Amino acid sequence: MLDNSVHPAPSITASIQKTEKAAELNRENGNSSVELTKPVQSSSSVINGSQSKVNPTETNSRLKILNRTAEAINDSPDCSCLRQEDDLDLQDLGCMNIKSLLKLFRSKKFKNWKLERLFQLYFFKLNQNNLSIMMALMLVICTIQLIYHFVCGSSGAAKAVFISVFIVILIVHQILCNHSAFSQRLMTIVCWSTCIVACAMVLTMTLDVVPRSASTGVSDTVFLIFILYVLLPVRMRQAVLFGIILASTHMISSVAVNYIDEFSWKQLLSNFFIFICVNVIGIFTHYPTEMGERRAFLETRRYIVARLITQRENQQQERLLLSVLPRHVAMEMKADIAGLPKDSMFHKIYIQRHENVSILFADICGFTALSSQCTAQELVRMLNELFARFDKLAAENNCLRIKILGDCYYCVCGLPEPRADHAHCCVEMGLDMIEAIALVRSVTGVDVLNMRVGIHSGRVHCGVLGLRKWQFDVWSDDVTLANSMEAGGIPGRVHVTEEVVRWLGNDYQVEPGNGEERNHYLRLRCIKTYLIKEDQTRVKERKYTSPIRTPRRDGKKIGEDPTQAIREKLGIGDKQEIKEPDDEVNEYLGQAINGRSIEYLRSQHVRPILLTFRNPEMEAKYAVVRDDMFKSHLVCAIIMLPLICAVQLVIIPSSNVVLVVFPVFWLTIIIFCVFCSFESNLCLPENMKLLSYRMMSNRIFTQAISMTTIVMVFVASLFCMFALNTTDLKNCLARIYNISESEVTNAVLSNSGIKYGDETNNCTGSTSATSHFPEYVLFSVVSAMLSNAVFIKASNLLKLTILIAMSIVFLVLSMVTHVSLYDNRDFLLYTYLGYSETTFSLKWISMATILLFSATLFIHAQQVESTSRLDFIWKQQAHEEKEEMASLRTYNMKLVANILPLHVAEHFLKSQNKKDEDLYYQDCDNVCVMFATIANFFEFYMEYYNEGVECLRLLNEIIADFDEVTDRILGQERFLCIEKIKTTGATYMAASGLTEKTNFADNRHVIAATEYALAIREQLQYVNSHCFNNFQMRIGISVGPVVAGVIGARKPQYDIWGNTVNVASRMDSTGELGAIQVTQEVHNVLSKNGYIFECRGNIKVKGKGDMLTYLLKGRNVESPEA
Repeated sequence: MLDNSVHPAPSITASIQKTEKAAELNRENGNSSVELTKPVQSSSSVINGSQSKVNPTETNSRLKILNRTAEAINDSPDCSCLRQEDDLDLQDLGCMNIKSLLKLFRSKKFKNWKLERLFQLYFFKLNQNNLSIMMALMLVICTIQLIYHFVCGSSGAAKAVFISVFIVILIVHQILCNHSAFSQRLMTIVCWSTCIVACAMVLTMTLDVVPRSASTGVSDTVFLIFILYVLLPVRMRQAVLFGIILASTHMISSVAVNYIDEFSWKQLLSNFFIFICVNVIGIFTHYPTEMGERRAFLETRRYIVARLITQRENQQQERLLLSVLPRHVAMEMKADIAGLPKDSMFHKIYIQRHENVSILFADICGFTALSSQCTAQELVRMLNELFARFDKLAAENNCLRIKILGDCYYCVCGLPEPRADHAHCCVEMGLDMIEAIALVRSVTGVDVLNMRVGIHSGRVHCGVLGLRKWQFDVWSDDVTLANSMEAGGIPGRVHVTEEVVRWLGNDYQVEPGNGEERNHYLRLRCIKTYLIKEDQTRVKERKYTSPIRTPRRDGKKIGEDPTQAIREKLGIGDKQEIKEPDDEVNEYLGQAINGRSIEYLRSQHVRPILLTFRNPEMEAKYAVVRDDMFKSHLVCAIIMLPLICAVQLVIIPSSNVVLVVFPVFWLTIIIFCVFCSFESNLCLPENMKLLSYRMMSNRIFTQAISMTTIVMVFVASLFCMFALNTTDLKNCLARIYNISESEVTNAVLSNSGIKYGDETNNCTGSTSATSHFPEYVLFSVVSAMLSNAVFIKASNLLKLTILIAMSIVFLVLSMVTHVSLYDNRDFLLYTYLGYSETTFSLKWISMATILLFSATLFIHAQQVESTSRLDFIWKQQAHEEKEEMASLRTYNMKLVANILPLHVAEHFLKSQNKKDEDLYYQDCDNVCVMFATIANFFEFYMEYYNEGVECLRLLNEIIADFDEVTDRILGQERFLCIEKIKTTGATYMAASGLTEKTNFADNRHVIAATEYALAIREQLQYVNSHCFNNFQMRIGISVGPVVAGVIGARKPQYDIWGNTVNVASRMDSTGELGAIQVTQEVHNVLSKNGYIFECRGNIKVKGKGDMLTYLLKGRNVESPEA
């Protein structure tokens, strides 16, 4: 039965306090200026920098929550506003759904107050410049009003005083907006203050004006309402409130001043429609702008969440990588994976030579007796904690752990950085290990449990071999000698060579070790050995607070927490405050917002006037960005046209032409809108929906529709002028009464029956109507021009072209062809009010109004385009950083997958409990284990030529060939069950059936391992034929239960243990050269599947006695495998 469950256990990995000094320094100095393109902590710093270490438990906790955030980002409360935005689908607006229109006035506030506060910071930084522009435009209005006041010859000083006060307030606002200390709170105060000033300006322009009229101040009020919507950084409800207040203020004051005029109702009703129209324009401009900003904000935040998730994964991957490989080796491998493949005959070898190092081998004596008293979980936990202690001791003694081989632990001192006291460090390490195992012996009751330690000093070659499952290792004759020193040692004693004693000097007392009596290798080479004397003064003393506490098999525990003692000794605790990942994302985004320099980004990426990207590739990407609010722009035009039509029907004499033009244009725009909505209509054919989608995604098409719509609204608002009688009234009356134009007075008008407001009578007696209120044509044209602002995604240059064309057409009409309409209005109004002469002509006011609105709309278009492009840059930068992190993650994952099996690596990277990370084990039944040793390689290995490097290069090629055989056969589904475990010297270890998915009831995984053994044996023969050597391979295979797990707190290492592993190793060591030796159990499985064996008989196996074994001879020709 295979138990693949991953069992939780307390983590005893060393807790490393993560420091972000740059961020701390910024907080202390009050400076949060961090560019988005400059990450808070580069993931590569985990490898490159020794100070930027990551707490693994902290990283794991963050990664867990960040992943949940990324997976549920559309459903999270933080993004509730985004759901509202998605609910307000533009196809609903296109269908004139009343409920959807009401959503325009809903609060666009995030439910998560932290996210909303962060967006307000983003909104503040984005719109600070807009507020400054608004102050400048209001100053222009006040200046024009002040000039108009004095030009008209008004004697009252109150209006001039009020306007002067407004100018002073606006100047103060302007100074505040551009001050470095300008804050969000101050911006709110300035916004409300600006609205109060705007209301006061409307009152001043309406109540105290010469000449008085209900149309006076309409254009100024329209202007103020518009800039409140598009430039004032307030939310929708506030903008609508301010717009209604300004319109109501003008309406009430106009009624108060002009109620005596019998025709004032027409003007007031027309004013009402004009104000509705401009508020609709403001709403449909403000709403898409805010929605776009919120969506850009959330999209950028998504990229940052994904980036931080990937960064955490990178940190975990690199931590795993650095736990197995030294930094210099990991960096070199990472660079090779990231770079282009190099064409070479040989695989690259990652080996370095180090002189004057000490090598320590330590083996746990009595491990078999200990394992018999523990369950698999207890055994792995005990090994995990014991080797965690050894890793801690290795760090304290400046040793580098190389490998864990079952119950054997070996390390080296003096690499990668050389040390003069390397022998002292290894001796201290050995003595500490003996003390540590004594603590385990005292609590487990296993009297035979002890450590056998052997040390030798010399030189080594260190690095990794092969292409898969890299493990840092050392090779040399001195390493072999150190291993023999351990094998020939005495339990509980440190066994050293004469070379070690020479490096120790007189710091330690020694006695003869007589190792040659216990080890054949030492005897052959006449190695003189010594034992470090017991009960002598240590070079350094250490005190331990309590022993390792390991649960017994019977369930009894010594102490309350079986891992608390070892965690205390390693300095591990749960006292660190872990920052919530959501807060971390917001903090990172806040730093990016504070560091976002709009002027810098504009100067670096965007051309000054054209506002196109300097980078053509970036411009091409921006050109294909879809305008998701396009249908709402058309809806706005659909609403505007009837309002403009209503204005002209009320105030301007009706015309059949007007009644024809407006419906035609209105229906045309509706057709545009309906066609754009086809893409989301489920009832339509697919080809029609596809056509609509393609058209909507085509920027040229949408911009053509936008400009066509604007032109139609403009033509409709202007077309009524062509149906009016344009006779010059003064000239006509002068000709009738045979007087000069200067003599035409109110009396002449009365005698002729012509009266201001009565448009049915004219001088010529013609039936064609004229208009005494041509200013409302101006207001209609201004409304049409404002529709330009609604299409916020339209090209800036295209908008400018349309504005210039509209301005020229209107100015030609008002100043040349239809100028008499404006002259007649001035003459009639001033005469009606009793003034002798006109002080300021309406045509000049119209020209100034058109030019002011054109300039304002161009400035607004520049701001919208600039903001849109800067948001695009910001999102692109965040996306590129995310992609860079993803690429780095790919490189890291390739390395991690070569350190741990993929399913084990995924456990470490996705563990949801911070205490799961250090203990991973599996109880696996029916696992096939294979050991393959190049038995005569070390007869070939010599250090005389290039100190053995070339021999190791050949070994690397052989192991790489074995790994490539793995890749070749693993391409077949039936071989996916094989997992390389490790290589040790010239021994290659692999297993099959280690997971539930790869352990088959029909023993296919056993067959796959056997086929793999045959394949690598054939590969070695191929190597022999090309390098003119005669390497011989022994292979041993066994099948049965194993315990698979990861041990080591600082350096997690995957391995398998159990009787099956030991037997497979013995099948290798006792086998024949060139043969594959298997156990009875393997024979029983394979013989049924067409494999041919030769019974070898009973052989002596260490620790097992006599065992019946078989030699695999090959496959039956008729077998499926053959």
